[in-house]
Amino acid sequence: MRWIPRFVSHAASQLLASMTRTKTAVASLFIAVLALGVPARGLTQELVLTASVGKPEFFEDEPIYLLVQLQNIGTDTAWVTFFGLVSPAVVLSVHRADGKLVPLGKPILDFVVPSAWRGEPVAPSASQLNAQVLQELIGEDRDSRSHLFPKSLVPGLYELRVEFHAHSGVSRAVPLAVSADPIVFQVRERTLAEDREVRELEAMRAMGWDTTRVAGVPRAAGYKAALISWVGRRLREQPDDPFLPFLLSDGLYGVGQILWRHIQSGEVQRFDPDTSEVVSRLRLAVIEREGLPTAKAHLVQALSARHPDQVAVLAERLRATPAGEMARYQVERNQHVQQAKTQSPR
Repeated sequence: MRWIPRFVSHAASQLLASMTRTKTAVASLFIAVLALGVPARGLTQELVLTASVGKPEFFEDEPIYLLVQLQNIGTDTAWVTFFGLVSPAVVLSVHRADGKLVPLGKPILDFVVPSAWRGEPVAPSASQLNAQVLQELIGEDRDSRSHLFPKSLVPGLYELRVEFHAHSGVSRAVPLAVSADPIVFQVRERTLAEDREVRELEAMRAMGWDTTRVAGVPRAAGYKAALISWVGRRLREQPDDPFLPFLLSDGLYGVGQILWRHIQSGEVQRFDPDTSEVVSRLRLAVIEREGLPTAKAHLVQALSARHPDQVAVLAERLRATPAGEMARYQVERNQHVQQAKTQSPR
């Protein structure tokens, strides 16, 4: 067996030259092109890594949906290590225009593989995709009890680089690093309306940590019902709201130790968003509407946990879009898992 070392939080090791803040037409076009992501190839010219955040500008505390895609453009099956933004083989580096390093932190991950492990297969023309909210991985640490994200990106210009060490831990494989072209994006200060929305959502999220009771019922128990109600109302009023995909995915998981204690004690019934018909209906409604492509891909990824039939429909309906590519990948992944189960010895 081969042990893959624990991956811990790290910071970028090099500084970029300062980038100008002057907003010229050329600079704006340059940023827009980079933000949409252009494929960069690996050493063998068979694996292509693409990264995208969907647009060049975000307001402070707007969720930034990072989508990465690894594609095999060769004629043979490629064998790679675990791919995904929380994999230790995927390395993120971020620099600010003022020369300051942006703290990077990803979940600690340990795994053991057989000594002769070949890796995971990526068939010719096939892809692997993963999407995460960037503020879950990058930025200054802050109290998640009073903010939407555990990390903060202050207003400024940023450059993000993504690199995948494709053969890390793969037996007898030559080291191979695949890099995506850099993404440049701007975080600006919030408008008054955006600030009101962020503060409203932060107050709602804080319910999961609330220790008070109303008529004997823990106030924390109302968090997810309040979230679903807010999403339903916002979907009618502003269907392209950037928070909707986040609230219907990350926002429904792991909120508040106080709420979790009430669930463990039996005072509050456990709510599984992945089996909720209401949540599924809202997720599909957001995916079907026009919106940020990377955000929709992130929501398809959440939907795939328990609804392979719905994801298969989306793969056909949304083909040639990031959300459709994510759906197709999830369908193929589920099929591979089912085949592995049927072939495993009983």
